[in-house]
Parts: sequence; structure tokens; C-alpha cells
Amino acid sequence: MIEMSFEELAIFVIGGTFLLMGFLLLLHSSSERRYRKKRNYQIVKCPVCGELFDDRSNVRIPECPCCGRKTLRADDKSLG
Repeated sequence: MIEMSFEELAIFVIGGTFLLMGFLLLLHSSSERRYRKKRNYQIVKCPVCGELFDDRSNVRIPECPCCGRKTLRADDKSLG
């Protein structure tokens, strides 16, 4: 049997609680970041008519519902 004093037990319980809370906070923040990144990918702005629309499909170049132009989903990093 492991012998420990009440003070050691209290420190162990409090420290374990703080570690568990830190781990849960880390999991929550990472899932929140993942959700925001996914959500920002789904919101598209048409450069011609300026309409913001929500496109949840996996198409790389969705079509604008207002003017019909195909728009890039993310910022265009090309030089041309």
C-alpha cells in the first residue's frame, strides 16, 4: 500500500484536476479552430457582383448564385 499524507493527496487531486482542465481546454480550442477554418472555407465572395454566399460542396470553383460566374474558393495566390 502506498503511504501518503493528506497534504500530498490534496496536491495530487488539485494538480490532476488542473491538468485535466488544461487538456480539455486544449481539445476545445483545437476543435474550435478546425470549425472556424472549415467555415471560412465554405463562405465564398464573388469578385464580380460582390455577393457572399455559402457553398458547402467540395467543388474547387463554385458558381455564384447571383451572376453565375465561377469563383475561386480561397484567395488566389497565382501571379497571373
